[in-house]
Amino acid sequence: MSDIIKKQLEKVEKQEQKYLQQKESTLQKKSKVFSHALEQKIPLKLRESIQNAFYKGFLVIFEKGTSVIEKTYDKEKILWEYQFQDKKFCENKKRKQFKKLEKCANKSNRMNIAVTAAEGAGLGILGIGLPDIPIFLAVILKGIYETALHYGYDYNNKREQIYILRLMRSAMAQQEQKKQYDELVEKTAEDIEKEIAVPYDFKQEVRETAEVFSNAMLIAKFIQGIPLVGVTGSGYNVMVYTKILKYCHRKYKKRYLMNRQQSLY
Repeated sequence: MSDIIKKQLEKVEKQEQKYLQQKESTLQKKSKVFSHALEQKIPLKLRESIQNAFYKGFLVIFEKGTSVIEKTYDKEKILWEYQFQDKKFCENKKRKQFKKLEKCANKSNRMNIAVTAAEGAGLGILGIGLPDIPIFLAVILKGIYETALHYGYDYNNKREQIYILRLMRSAMAQQEQKKQYDELVEKTAEDIEKEIAVPYDFKQEVRETAEVFSNAMLIAKFIQGIPLVGVTGSGYNVMVYTKILKYCHRKYKKRYLMNRQQSLY
C-alpha cells in the first residue's frame, strides 16, 4: 500500500472516531433541554407540515430536480478535472498531489454557503420558513453532487442516490443514532463498490431522511416563519450545510482512497 494512501486513510478514520465519540458539552445539553421545551409549544399540524415539506422536497429534487441542479455547474469540466488530478496522483503518489485533488473537491463550497445564507436570510425576513425547504435541499445536493464528481462518483444511478440519502441522514442524526446510521453508510458504500445488491424502498428512504431533517430543523423552520426574527434561521441553514458537506466529503474521500488502495494489489 502506498504510504500516502495509508496515512490519509488513518487520518480519515481518526476523524470518524472523533465524530462518533464526540460528547455533548454542558452548553449543548442545556440548549437541548431548552429546545425540547420549545418544541412542545410547536403545534402538531405545523410539525407535520414541516416533515411533509422535507419529504416532498426530497422527492421532487430526486425525481425531477437533478437536471436543473446540473445547470448550476459544469459537470464535464469537474469530471475532466477529477480524471486529470487522479491520473497525476496515481502516477506519483505524492501528498501534495492528493491535496490538489482534495482542494478541487472543496472549492465550490464557499459559493454554496453564500447561496444558503442568502436564501435563508431573504425568506426569513419575509417570514417564509417552509417554501425555502426545496431550495435549501437543492443547494445541499448541489454540494454533494459536486463532491461526488470530484472523487469520481456518478450520482445519477439509484444506488448512489440511496447512498446520498443515507449520508444526509447520518450527518443530521442525533448523537445516540450516529453509530447506527454511520454503519449503514459504510455498509452501503461497501456493497456498491463490490457490486452487491443494495436493498431499498426509495420512498421509505426519503421518508426516513425527511423525518431526521424535520426533527433536527424543527425549531429553525418555526423561527424562520416569523417575519424579521426569521432571518436568524439563515445562520442555522449555513451550519447544517457545512455539517452535512463535511461529513459527505469525508466519506467520498474515504471511498476514493480505499478504491486506490485496492487498485495497488
